[in-house]
Amino acid sequence: MLNKINKGFKSVLPLLLILSALTFLYVCTIQYVNYKYREQVVNSQKRELEQAISMISDKLVSRYEMWQQSLKYFAEAGVMEAMDGKYKVNLDIATLLPGSWAVMNDQGEIIDSSDEVMKIPSNILNAAPNQTNSWSEFYMEDSVPYQYLISKIPSKLRNEVYVVLQIGSAQLSESIDRNSPYHVSLYNYEYKVIASNSQDKVGQAVINEITKKMLDGDTGIEMSDGRMTAYGFSDTNAGALYVTAWLDESEVFKEADRFRMWSLLSIIPAIFIFIALAVWYRKMIIARETHQQRSRDVLHQESLLKRQGDLHLPFLQEIGQGIDHIGKRLETLSGGEEMKLLGFYQEIAIEWEKEEGLLLNPERAEKKAFFDDLNHMFTQSRLKHEEEIGVIRNQLRMMGAEVTAHFQTGMNNELVDINLLIKETVAWTRKHMDLSGVEVYFVAENIPAVLLHPITFRKIIVGLLENALEASRRHQSSHVSSTPSRKQSRSFGDLSKTKIQIHTRLEPQEIVVEMEDEGGGLDDKKRYQYFQENYSQNLQEHGLSLFRMDQYLKSVNGKLKLRNTDVGLKATIRVPR
Repeated sequence: MLNKINKGFKSVLPLLLILSALTFLYVCTIQYVNYKYREQVVNSQKRELEQAISMISDKLVSRYEMWQQSLKYFAEAGVMEAMDGKYKVNLDIATLLPGSWAVMNDQGEIIDSSDEVMKIPSNILNAAPNQTNSWSEFYMEDSVPYQYLISKIPSKLRNEVYVVLQIGSAQLSESIDRNSPYHVSLYNYEYKVIASNSQDKVGQAVINEITKKMLDGDTGIEMSDGRMTAYGFSDTNAGALYVTAWLDESEVFKEADRFRMWSLLSIIPAIFIFIALAVWYRKMIIARETHQQRSRDVLHQESLLKRQGDLHLPFLQEIGQGIDHIGKRLETLSGGEEMKLLGFYQEIAIEWEKEEGLLLNPERAEKKAFFDDLNHMFTQSRLKHEEEIGVIRNQLRMMGAEVTAHFQTGMNNELVDINLLIKETVAWTRKHMDLSGVEVYFVAENIPAVLLHPITFRKIIVGLLENALEASRRHQSSHVSSTPSRKQSRSFGDLSKTKIQIHTRLEPQEIVVEMEDEGGGLDDKKRYQYFQENYSQNLQEHGLSLFRMDQYLKSVNGKLKLRNTDVGLKATIRVPR
């Protein structure tokens, strides 16, 4: 299980790295864009606040000028002096005035007014008695600030009469746009709020770092107490008035935060897009690598066949011809002059045996015995010689067969799709071999074709399957024999789950085929013997022995490795790409 997890993790690790890199790059880009957008929003709000301060200042200057001109016109044309010394007000002209007004004599008595309950400070005429138009300071009446404009009425009599215009927070607030998103306040030199779009602040004294700087004549924008505040002043006819406009940081960064939220949410679809792109890119790389590998394999096959035609095949043919020539030479050693000599000695012994009186002549009998011994000795030596010749001829025959096999193998190498070959082999195994109690699974990864001898490689897979099946059955038998009878039903249920798993995997320089069974594994003490030529624990009916598998894979620069697992044996085949 851990091996599968490890393999799965390794297979998706490149995709995870690519996805992580793309996501990290996208998040960094989003953060940078958010930072720049936030900076742009701050700068934009600063410009708008500066424009708001400038517009309010200009409006205050123009309104004070307008109020002064209106009162001057009212004093000159709106108040008429009668012959009896009384004054009559032209109400049509009086409607042009922005606020409450009153006509007073030099004693401070109200002659006429727009409001019967209008209250005017008793010392109001002391503001500038010798000037035609003069502005007073701000007076607080019922916690409401008022400022007064005083204009002297031209008179032919000696009585001095004045017109007083009352300007309150309502008139000053008209300079503030009602639809303005900012919190605007107007201050006098005593730090008191004389007008604001928040009426609850009117009449209050506000002393802080910003108002101190503002009353010192400074202008600017500052971030403090969670607010962005712009401050400045307006140089009116009545003196300097001070203006502040501020906005909460939450409102300043509302758009930036909304943009940041949507940009961060865009990471989710971006991740899916990156996943799709990463999967597509990996498939494209694998397809391109597979195509290039197949092209290289085709060129390699053509080069190999050319080398076989130019060098290897003539060399093998020459070796085969030499072996045939030596065999023919050995055949001549079993006859010829030596056989004639053997027959000559035998004929002499037979003729001497037929002659009469041989037994009566000891000398001839001794010679006959000598030729008999010589013939027997020569016969035995020749038989031994013939036996040695037979052994040599058998060895030459085996060498010729091996040369022929190598010759045919080299000629029959071709590009093989290992996945397709294993799939066909597993299908063939299910039809022709007993798989009762065993399930064979094949998991294939996309791999390129390789240059192999298809029949030999198929026999390797079949041989490994035969070994795995035999080991699984042997392990099942030992498990059944060691299981108590009252638990056998459950054991047979477990036996049906015995598995043989085959995997193919693509590596940078190799193609790996793994076959893992649950047969208990092999004996480590006999590991060396398994790969000997004359050792075979199982009779291979359809496949190759481990020795033949190892010999063939080494001939194509491949490897065969056997390793015990927790439940069985894993055979790993590696062939170069």
